Amino acid sequence: MLAARLQQTIYEIIRYTEVINQHYMEPHGVTVTQGYTLLAFPLNDNISMSALSDKLGLANSTVTRMVDQLVSKGLVRREPDPEDRRVVQVGLTAQGQGLHQALAADFQHFFSMVLAEIPLDQQTPIIDSLELVTQLIIKVMEQKHQG
Repeated sequence: MLAARLQQTIYEIIRYTEVINQHYMEPHGVTVTQGYTLLAFPLNDNISMSALSDKLGLANSTVTRMVDQLVSKGLVRREPDPEDRRVVQVGLTAQGQGLHQALAADFQHFFSMVLAEIPLDQQTPIIDSLELVTQLIIKVMEQKHQG
């Protein structure tokens, strides 16, 4: 019974998170996937395509397609690494930095409002529990893939 409650709770978190993501990202002209990719970029520095793929946990080809879309929107720039021409560096344009900051602020504001509804003495234990559940989901998934 508890497993079913956990599953239902996580499902609802995912479903409402998708709604929140669309609410904040789509008015800026980016899809949720594009928005998360944009938020994975360092704000004021370049990142290699392979490091970005690792950070997002996605295949290089998938990240390349997403970066292509962001480049075409003028949010990201692509350039060769000055030390190794085989490596492609990507970074946010000024427009991309502005959108990154706006999205980060929007989400920070939203989740601050959620936290404000939780009694102060329960905030840290709830977040600790969510982090633990996340770690355990990852652990069990990794075990399933190995076995």
